[in-house]
Amino acid sequence: MNFGNLIGAIAFIVSLIILWEIRTVLLLIFAAIVFATVLNRMVCRLQLSRLNRGFAIALTIGLLVAILGLFFVLIFPRVVSQFQELRELLPQTLAQLRQWYQWVQTFIPNQVIEDIQNIEFLAERLPNIRLSWVGGFFNIFSNSLDFVLNLLLVLVLIVMLLANPTLYRQSFMLIFPAFYRRRVDEILQGCEKNLVGWAVGRIFNMVFIAIASGLGLWVIGIPLALVNGMISGLLTYIPNIGPIVGSIPPIALAFLDSPVKGVIVIVFYLFIEQLEGLVLTPMVMKNEISLPPPVTLTSMLIFSQFFGFLGLFLALPIVAVLQIWLKEVLVKDIMNNWTRQGAYSAQVEDPLPGEPLTDSEP
Repeated sequence: MNFGNLIGAIAFIVSLIILWEIRTVLLLIFAAIVFATVLNRMVCRLQLSRLNRGFAIALTIGLLVAILGLFFVLIFPRVVSQFQELRELLPQTLAQLRQWYQWVQTFIPNQVIEDIQNIEFLAERLPNIRLSWVGGFFNIFSNSLDFVLNLLLVLVLIVMLLANPTLYRQSFMLIFPAFYRRRVDEILQGCEKNLVGWAVGRIFNMVFIAIASGLGLWVIGIPLALVNGMISGLLTYIPNIGPIVGSIPPIALAFLDSPVKGVIVIVFYLFIEQLEGLVLTPMVMKNEISLPPPVTLTSMLIFSQFFGFLGLFLALPIVAVLQIWLKEVLVKDIMNNWTRQGAYSAQVEDPLPGEPLTDSEP
């Protein structure tokens, strides 16, 4: 290794260390880009109504702030109150489940009981569990000053990006060679489509599950229907396993009341999950990104492990962007062309005996 290569390797390692140290800032910038991209679609639609872009931006952000304000003023206090009640009811629910388990033991053969592992241990430990994912969420707010500063940073970046997105887009394209900039513009359009599709799909699913769960539980007569609906809707953000986890608290509360209500709630959640998955989701699936469930769950696990709750929140949009770049750059522009050129070069340099050289591409 010569001196130049050594300097290059050192510079690369130092760059990786710096990027790792500022990973939180980079994630906040990416979050601002994601929200600005999604909101820009709404701004562009308002501009089609012949509104000035500045007024369209102000109207979009004002509408978003108004929705969030109404949520925190009207709904959030009730959610917090019902969440406290849920924590108080949890020990009673676990005690009832323990009694039912002891009752079921009288009808189950001993061999089957021996095969059931750690049920009593789990029942003893559950009252002490403080829902670690909720704790991780509220840890973000443990340092209020940092949270406020980060939120202001994201909001300012969103407004700046919305004010003149073309400027930042063209500035980003300048880091690529001139012959490839048109191609980069196409890739960025694909990234925008994926991000908007991700946002539309997630928001649609979360709102539907929250409203349907809350109304259904209220009709069935399950206590704390509002907070359970909110929990189910929020957990729908995590595909595949989120809705299942979100159904556990209301099912437990239903069984605390009566086994019949517990079965009804189970059937109800199976119904709305099937309705959402088989009927409503396909209606918006044309706009939503398509990722295999193992890729989705693995990416969320990896990003949450390295970057905490912020990584969990941004895992899917990051994967949505990476999906486009890998597909367009690595597969289409490099691998596909590399294969054809390699086959052509092999034919020209080493023709079969008795075959004439041809100028056509195989």
